[in-house]
Amino acid sequence: MSMQPAERYTAVAIVLHWLIAAAILGNIALGWWMRRAVEASATRALAVDAFQLHKSIGLTVLILSLLRLAWRLGHPPPALPAAMPLWERAAARATHALFYVLMIALPLTGWLYVSAQWRGDTPLQVPTLWFGLFEVPHLFGLDEQTRAFRETWAATTVDLHTWLAWSTAALAALHVGAALKHQWIDRDAVLTHMLPRPGRRVALASGIGLILVVGVGAALLRPDTTRQADAPHGSDTSEGSDTVDSGGAPGEWRLLRSASAIRFAGEQGGSAFNGRFERWRVDVRIDNDAVSESSINATIETASATDGVAMHDRTLHEKEWFDVANHPAATFESRAIRPIEADRYAVDGVLTIKGNAIDIPPLTLSLDDNTATVTGRLALDRAEADLGMASDPEGEWVSREIEIRVRAVLSRRAAGDAASGTDD
Repeated sequence: MSMQPAERYTAVAIVLHWLIAAAILGNIALGWWMRRAVEASATRALAVDAFQLHKSIGLTVLILSLLRLAWRLGHPPPALPAAMPLWERAAARATHALFYVLMIALPLTGWLYVSAQWRGDTPLQVPTLWFGLFEVPHLFGLDEQTRAFRETWAATTVDLHTWLAWSTAALAALHVGAALKHQWIDRDAVLTHMLPRPGRRVALASGIGLILVVGVGAALLRPDTTRQADAPHGSDTSEGSDTVDSGGAPGEWRLLRSASAIRFAGEQGGSAFNGRFERWRVDVRIDNDAVSESSINATIETASATDGVAMHDRTLHEKEWFDVANHPAATFESRAIRPIEADRYAVDGVLTIKGNAIDIPPLTLSLDDNTATVTGRLALDRAEADLGMASDPEGEWVSREIEIRVRAVLSRRAAGDAASGTDD
């Protein structure tokens, strides 16, 4: 490989240069907007989404900058004009070296900051999802350090990150000014060395534009969770059949999946979210001749909670929320079934989440021939279940009250029905 200066930058260097420049400057502007938007309730939800985009772009810049540096070491840049003064040559080399430092240090300090999982005086549980595709690990176990260390680390790194952003913006302005000076005053070829040849400019612009559009679109185009929550969906633990055996005497009651659901709703960053538990099962033992002696129990897999937003779904698994690793299931156990009126009963019971037993308002049991329907609606205080109380005890980000809606429709299997759980 020749180490002699080239007449112009290579196509790879040109693409990386303009792509990194657009990403850095756009991300700096996004970061400045986020810092203001996250403090206002009207724009907080959008700022939270933008924060994931900001992190994704930053990590991309870090990767591209390392590639750019590796390419630069093997492909010397074009020689500077012979007429350029020595001080200007020195300034140009120093500027380029400083740019490489900033291109790597700026996103790296951002990664170090979010790895501490701390903001202001509050711990966080917010995963980093690269354009919603996969989770990026926290560096050096910083999120597992003491609260005092994490607070100090986060304060230091975010200040450094901010300072580096301002420095990058200032250096970019100086760089642009110098390039324009070479083009319009010195009238040399310095700027044209980094511009694609006329026949390739459209392709370069199209390629960079496509990459940016795909990245932004992947981060911002998320499912409509309100529409998802309102649509019919199953609450099953098995595939294929519309019915699931729900316990009791063999084949006595079966859950109708398509008519049943456990949903939850609340607000995050000022915007409503709607979700559901996708996997749960019930154990129903109802004797029509002695309803008060019957029982209705349920087991809900906490890992199946989803509102269709990848960041939310992953966060719900964390220790501060459902702590799926140690508490894979929440349970409901009926304690008493009391008559309300003809064929309608109040079901008193206890909901247990993360080992916290919570007395909830009675559910309603309705009996109609061979069909039983259990319904209920309650407002669950997150503090009662110890959900998200370390990072958001006041409900500044996620509403303290989470609405839970339950509907379980069961049919009695007639004598002689097959045990497969399918309808005739």
